[in-house]
Amino acid sequence: MGKTRRGLNQGNIQNLNRTLLINLLRQERGCSRATLAALSGLQQATITYIINDFQEWGLVRETGFMTGIKGRRSIGLSINTDQFAVVGIRISRKNFSVGLFNLMGEAILVRHKRVDPAESAREIFDSILDHTRIMIDRNRSYRVVAIGVATPGPYNSVSGRIALMSGAPEWSGVNIAAELTEQFGIPAYVEHDANAAVIAQYWHNHLDDPDGKVIVYVTAGQGVGAGILVNGELIRGSLGMAGEIGHTSVNIHGPRCVCGNYGCLENYCSSLAFTRMVSEKLGRETSFEDAVVLVRKGQEDVLQVFWECCDALSVGIVNLINSFNPDYVIIGDEMSHVSPEQMRTRIIENVRERLLPEVFDHTKIMMSIIEHDSMVHGAAVVAIREAFADTERFFGNRGQ
Repeated sequence: MGKTRRGLNQGNIQNLNRTLLINLLRQERGCSRATLAALSGLQQATITYIINDFQEWGLVRETGFMTGIKGRRSIGLSINTDQFAVVGIRISRKNFSVGLFNLMGEAILVRHKRVDPAESAREIFDSILDHTRIMIDRNRSYRVVAIGVATPGPYNSVSGRIALMSGAPEWSGVNIAAELTEQFGIPAYVEHDANAAVIAQYWHNHLDDPDGKVIVYVTAGQGVGAGILVNGELIRGSLGMAGEIGHTSVNIHGPRCVCGNYGCLENYCSSLAFTRMVSEKLGRETSFEDAVVLVRKGQEDVLQVFWECCDALSVGIVNLINSFNPDYVIIGDEMSHVSPEQMRTRIIENVRERLLPEVFDHTKIMMSIIEHDSMVHGAAVVAIREAFADTERFFGNRGQ
């Protein structure tokens, strides 16, 4: 026999209803009690009870009269974006970002900082802690309820540590969530950066009819990974390491990767690989930023390296499509900003040649349209989703 199924008690049901209503208010960007009842299927008395709690906690506010169902005038409700906030943190190999976000996932303030290559993981994380502390202290008008972090992978969600960050192995010794929670007394949640990015795309509804769809977000940055969302839920794997396409082989005779595999995808199309290949091509040390300028100027030898990276990434995307049969493939992070339309055109041409026509025709390949850094936005959304999953815990005790 299988495991015994457990039912829901009254407290569980109430919490699920609260989560449903706060998410409907977010999705509708404000609506009336009658609209909430129509959308949720809950009785009017239940709506009134929950909204009264939300108002008492300061989570929801009335916005005046609005036209409701059948043209009736009703009192509008919206999430309070002035009282509560979350912190979003994005960690990468060469930089990090710390941002303050309201409960709609909108950025209030985001700060980016480059990392000195000589700094250890401990020094970098201490700097992140300092930036987080300053951001919270200087914005005391907001009560920060949670912290979300987007990290490179593979990230082991069971141990709470980064299993491998290419070029920065010391990160495996840092328990990010535990230290943030201890330092600030605020719950902290860590997510793989590609997972955070795909959550952000879904949350901000930048897709046509995303519900019930399979969405894959490909990060082509200093590493390469994929976040896979099925009907709004992440595919994580047993250790939280699903989607590590950067460590799948695209050349079985290629060089050995630090992960132990050979010919790993990220060694052919990450921004680090692109910079290394451009430097080798030009015979001089070249920064990523300088290489981007040369691509945009159309310098032929550098442009050729960019095409090679696009071609390698295309192979990884073909493998993803054949594995997960997604409705959407979204490409983001540093490499997607070099020349977005050229990259998209090149990848679509390559993918078309390598897929069954009916599979290709079903799959929409697009570039991320979240401004700047999808991952720091996604980190914030990770934190908000956790808070919305237990509203009484995060908002009910205002003295915490």
